[in-house]
Amino acid sequence: MLLIVSTNPTVDRTIDVPVLTPHRVHRSTKLQLSAGGKGLNVGRAAKTLGIPYLVAGFLGGASGQLLDRLTQAEGLKAAWIEFEGVETKMSHLLRHTQGDSTVINEPGPALTADQCARADSFILDKAQAARAVILAGSVPPGVKAADYLQLCKNLQRRAHHVLVDTPGETLKAAITYPQGLALKVNSEELSEAMHRPLEGLDDLKGAAQKLLDRGADLICITRGREGALAVERNGAWLCSYELANPVSSVGSGDSFSAGLSLKWMRSLPLPEALRWASACGAANAQTELPARFSLESVKKLLPLIKVEKL
Repeated sequence: MLLIVSTNPTVDRTIDVPVLTPHRVHRSTKLQLSAGGKGLNVGRAAKTLGIPYLVAGFLGGASGQLLDRLTQAEGLKAAWIEFEGVETKMSHLLRHTQGDSTVINEPGPALTADQCARADSFILDKAQAARAVILAGSVPPGVKAADYLQLCKNLQRRAHHVLVDTPGETLKAAITYPQGLALKVNSEELSEAMHRPLEGLDDLKGAAQKLLDRGADLICITRGREGALAVERNGAWLCSYELANPVSSVGSGDSFSAGLSLKWMRSLPLPEALRWASACGAANAQTELPARFSLESVKKLLPLIKVEKL
């Protein structure tokens, strides 16, 4: 089983507007509510790939109850710990004709130290049956980066394979002490976390090698339409593809993570897992809502994904 830790789940409000113009009143032509957040997107993609999975996290308040109902209605496998005095956040995806979707993410509810500890215990309990774990998303206010890193380490002792996909301070903690962890990050996030520009492939490969030297198990750096770079002790691989007229990139990184988990869930070699991950990300970019692609669309894209060893 793949355990997916949804560190900051959300209710997605997808709002269609013909044109998005600052300082103007807009009238929506369509509104759709769905269970969201990076963890649930990973779970949605894992379900499409036929990977046994469970999404675990916390929720609270009226929006948390709505999230639970939306998750059940979609048939997603999830387990939640519910907290009083907490209101699950909402995210606003504005779809328009001017290019990629515009996303406004709320920060999420502040958790107390006791709630953080209870959430950690809940997640560790769910990890007992896991072959691999993916931690996906930002953390809400109140979660310390050091405590997040300790949870990653504790999960690694139980499931052995832990993939971390998180921005900001928690990413900085993970790249400082990455021993035994797999890290999935986009190039902009890694540049920010390392406090220096990483402008080309050589820079990215050098940064990944430094993380391997610190004890990381795997580094995967996504580069948007330029593909992805994956580096482990056995070598480095570059993935590239051409995708015409993407609809929305929201959820592509999460779909990529689900595909990458095939390295552990089905014992695929890294180059082949990277190919599946990239095909999932590309398939997602051709859909209007996050991680709603089909398995058939992924399989059609697989032959178009070029993977070369560096």
